[in-house]
Amino acid sequence: MPLPHVVTTALAAVAAAPRLLVATDFDGVLAPFVLNPMDARAQPGTLESLTSLAALPATWSAVVSGRDLTTLDELTGLAGSAVTRIGSHGAESSRGGALPDGTAAALAALRGAVEAAVAARDPRIRLEHKPTAVVLHTRGLPDEVLPTAAAIAEEAAATEGVRHLAGKGVHELSVLQADKGTALRALATELDADAVVYLGDDVTDEHAFAVLGAGDLGIKVGPGETAAAVRVDDAAAVPEVLAALTSLRA
Repeated sequence: MPLPHVVTTALAAVAAAPRLLVATDFDGVLAPFVLNPMDARAQPGTLESLTSLAALPATWSAVVSGRDLTTLDELTGLAGSAVTRIGSHGAESSRGGALPDGTAAALAALRGAVEAAVAARDPRIRLEHKPTAVVLHTRGLPDEVLPTAAAIAEEAAATEGVRHLAGKGVHELSVLQADKGTALRALATELDADAVVYLGDDVTDEHAFAVLGAGDLGIKVGPGETAAAVRVDDAAAVPEVLAALTSLRA
């Protein structure tokens, strides 16, 4: 299905920027959602477009994800490429940077508390451990589980220094105050980008849309309230969006 006219017009305008950064979420954007997160795979053509964009003059590309950096590299195969990968909602980057002192101790305490709460209240809740966070997964579980997962997350977030990010079927509890918007703006500043394109589908991507300014372009993938300027129906449109940007910049 062709992209909406409002989207193609917006892409043409932003692609004319002298220095352009194109960034995108992974799950729900590059890769459709699946029950087992480790089964997620990018749609054909998407990673190729990001790689092609990164090879063009004054053009950069990035994947900005809630996944930890190691898993993101495993799922995308982009390790060692020119495409920047930002993981754990901005807490990790393929461009480097050490974690603050005390991160390991704070994370160990958080893990212990969350594991104990899940074991006692509903072991059906799946836990994922990241270098800076603990994630409660509820995708595919009965609705009756959802309030328990939310309550566990909210109680853990009452601990000083713990940040709660709620997404689609997930509650992420991080010991670092990071988000996709802060990471995206920092990357754009580092690259001295004149314009930024960001594609996202989740509530956590709204942090990224919120930092976009005049001349930038936010593209919401799928339904839901958003600060993005334009929208495509679902992830199936993303390969065409990235291919169009690649063609416009070439």
